[in-house]
Amino acid sequence: MKVNCESHGEQGIGLVCKHLALAVDSGVRVGFYWGDDTDTARPDAWCSECEKALAALNGRSSEKWFQEAEFKVFCAVCWDEAKSVCGGFF
Repeated sequence: MKVNCESHGEQGIGLVCKHLALAVDSGVRVGFYWGDDTDTARPDAWCSECEKALAALNGRSSEKWFQEAEFKVFCAVCWDEAKSVCGGFF
């Protein structure tokens, strides 16, 4: 799947949680975790807050977690930038 990014043109995609999407604009380091998906240009990514919520599931279904994280579509280059801006594990 591809998206036409205003900044980077046509790119593959990656999904990021709503917290990462907001933090990348403000430059806040909220942590950056990602899954092992291989069906898109970048795997799904989420912040430390979402990581804690995911760990609290203890293996139960993550469908509700995924919906509550309100994942946004980022182009692969924007995803890389989000990783650089928000990265760091707490």
